[in-house]
Amino acid sequence: MNTLVMVLLGAGVGVGVLLIWRAITPRPPSIDEILAQLAKPGIGIDHSAPATTSGIDKAGATARRLVEALGYDVQRRHQELALASKTPERHAFDKVVGVIAGLIGPNLAAYVLMIIGVPVPVGVIALFSLATAIGGFVLPDLLLHDEAEKRRQAFRHTLSSYLDLVNVLLAGGAGIETALHAAADAGDGWGYQMIRAELRRARLTGQSPWDTFAQLAERLDINELAELAASISLAGSHGARIRSSLAAKADTLRGHQVAETEAAAEAATERMTVPVAVLLFGFLVFIAYPAVIQITSVSGPQP
Repeated sequence: MNTLVMVLLGAGVGVGVLLIWRAITPRPPSIDEILAQLAKPGIGIDHSAPATTSGIDKAGATARRLVEALGYDVQRRHQELALASKTPERHAFDKVVGVIAGLIGPNLAAYVLMIIGVPVPVGVIALFSLATAIGGFVLPDLLLHDEAEKRRQAFRHTLSSYLDLVNVLLAGGAGIETALHAAADAGDGWGYQMIRAELRRARLTGQSPWDTFAQLAERLDINELAELAASISLAGSHGARIRSSLAAKADTLRGHQVAETEAAAEAATERMTVPVAVLLFGFLVFIAYPAVIQITSVSGPQP
């Protein structure tokens, strides 16, 4: 038995050393990463990145190699990372920190319990450490997904107001290009910054604004923006009135926002019934407990 334990411990140490070595040793980028970098606006053909001086950036690069050595592909969440304005290295760093915190937390709690005289079995500590480590590894993904959904919702609101501004400018006699750029300059939020960046990119590359909006919708996974780009591109190619198409899309977005707001309000109202029911149940128990005790004590066997 002792020999088997020593073999398992030695194998674990060997695997840990291998993973650390793979994480520290720099590896050349894959062809998929190079193609993804080339597809991004503002990225040159040279793949070399500027030297990082921040300690978090260096630790993030090491953390990314470590989690990729474990088989986790950070780049597959590129849409959510782009929405949250977060780098893959920072996301990998958060995952590693979560794992370390998950491993240390139960051991510290067990140590405190041992100090006050409450022994904790080693197996229980190991199970809790494993569970919390897994939770710490998964938690950054959940938080990133929530942040991305909030950003998508905020961008939908921004897109609706942006289309309203474009319609107002078109009604005032402005051209389509002038209306698009002037409406984008009217806001200062995150969504307006993304729209201004795409319009600037379209102007520099000579592309149509709708083509750049379609590419932005693909990068951020925003269906409403893709539908807008497709409908306006079709309207422009067939000589239809672009203003009517923009107004219809703005009305559709507002309808979706109203429906989502009402659904969220109804869900919040339904969730409020749970604490009220629990409070009522506790009040009933508090009222009925003395009577139940009195009845059971009176009806019990007499000596």
